[in-house]
Amino acid sequence: MIRESAKIYNIKKVTPEIYSIWLNAPKIAKQTKPGQFIQTQVSDAIEPFLCRPLSIADVQNNKLRIIFRVRGKGTELLKEKQEGEFLQLLGPLGNPVKPIKGKHIILCAGGIGIAPLLLLAKNFSKSNKLYLFFGARNKQELILLNEFKPLCENIYLTTDDGSAGRKGVITDLLFEKIQYRTSNIQYLFTAGPTDMIKKIANFQLPITNLKLFGFLEERMGCGCGICFTCGVKRKDDGYFRVCTDGPVFDLSEIEL
Repeated sequence: MIRESAKIYNIKKVTPEIYSIWLNAPKIAKQTKPGQFIQTQVSDAIEPFLCRPLSIADVQNNKLRIIFRVRGKGTELLKEKQEGEFLQLLGPLGNPVKPIKGKHIILCAGGIGIAPLLLLAKNFSKSNKLYLFFGARNKQELILLNEFKPLCENIYLTTDDGSAGRKGVITDLLFEKIQYRTSNIQYLFTAGPTDMIKKIANFQLPITNLKLFGFLEERMGCGCGICFTCGVKRKDDGYFRVCTDGPVFDLSEIEL
């Protein structure tokens, strides 16, 4: 866990609500692995007081990338930053995804949940076969497709308004297609709205040995396991902390 003053290398408005920022953060970038995140101080003022947890979407040499949707005061301030300004970061945080080799893996993203799956795909594509299922509000929000295309065997798309791919929600297409891949899919990683992750966790999949993992988002204060504000209920007993035990969880072990 490192504190680093990171210079904004590039900031881009991807859609009216979604922004991408590349940060020059060599110390954190060097140690980052798929599934991890950073705590970002969005203002030097007292308000907002807490840092914002943001997934690390990509790493290239000394730089790391965050992609976020503007949702509140913190992200509103973040989108107003300019190239050349500095952000105070804490990271990499969280428990990284364990390496997997020689498997067939489905990645299922809903909306901005596509962001943390990019770094995972770049690492997993080297020794696995990947299939991406991606659903968004509209064609404009089907972001990062050019980055995913060389990494995946197939890409399946849905939009709420039918402007690209099939009209509807991505879980319906996922459950339909997965019926025909019962023999070779061993892992599924999903990221996006909690309702989508919950639906996948509770669906009676035809693949009995399929391991399901979800990238969870929770409000958090410290990001390092001290404040206990990001708890998620375990199925056996007690709670996991998303910041230190996650943010990626075996969906068979938690209650959503």
